[in-house]
Amino acid sequence: MRIVDLDVRDMLRAKQEPFERIMETVSGLEPGDVFQLHATFRPDPLIRVLGRQGYRSTVVQEGEEHFIVQFYREETERPFFHLDNRGLEPPEPMMRTLNFLEQHPECQAGELGLEIWNERVPAFLLPELEERGYRYEIEQEESGTVRVRIYRTQ
Repeated sequence: MRIVDLDVRDMLRAKQEPFERIMETVSGLEPGDVFQLHATFRPDPLIRVLGRQGYRSTVVQEGEEHFIVQFYREETERPFFHLDNRGLEPPEPMMRTLNFLEQHPECQAGELGLEIWNERVPAFLLPELEERGYRYEIEQEESGTVRVRIYRTQ
């Protein structure tokens, strides 16, 4: 389980076509991987193409010309954006998670969930989430990764 990152913003600004590179990256994905694409616009045609191939997607706008789109195959009732916090020292995983939730109104509105990947159960984060009105589900993988799905009910 990993996030495979591809930034095509420079290609798009140079008027190059990134579709072949995107599809090459998608073809190398393993089950459980999340493909994370950085683009200068919301790539709705690509979202439709990969949607027909069974991929769900979430889109977050980070700046005027910076859209992050994540594609994944997991079936969930709501879309989830994924943050890989593995390898980070405390309190960075907690701060990244809370900052993401604060900066994205779609999470606050319950339209988008957040799934974090940690190396252990984030004991100090859980009461903070509850205090802010978020619910969560914890799943411990055999690999040692702890997946925490964070969401608000609408």
